Amino acid sequence: MLLMPQLSRCIFVLLLTFCSYAFLKDVSGIPSHWMPNDKLMHAGVFCALMLLWQAGFSGRLLLGILSLALYGGLVELAQHYYTNRMGDWWDWLADLSGLGLALLLWHYKIQHWCWQWQRR
Repeated sequence: MLLMPQLSRCIFVLLLTFCSYAFLKDVSGIPSHWMPNDKLMHAGVFCALMLLWQAGFSGRLLLGILSLALYGGLVELAQHYYTNRMGDWWDWLADLSGLGLALLLWHYKIQHWCWQWQRR
């Protein structure tokens, strides 16, 4: 295990709190070139959130996938209706791809660890 479950949960909550603020923050004064690839940022953030979820809440994989997918969709709706930002369903697709990437990384890590353990 890379992180203890309690530490993973704390980091998950901190990252989720920071992301909620950042995704809903007014960015009208920030130059548009500061984030060259918004979709990669979305995928990376959701990949990190999913990996932290898996490390902190083992055995609740489906709940994590559904919760984070719903969270990503709600962020896009909130951006559209409650901020001066545009909600973008391509951002939500990038969020979902980040979740998928995390699942692949987690699966590979577990498979690799099991293979290494059996060789001993």
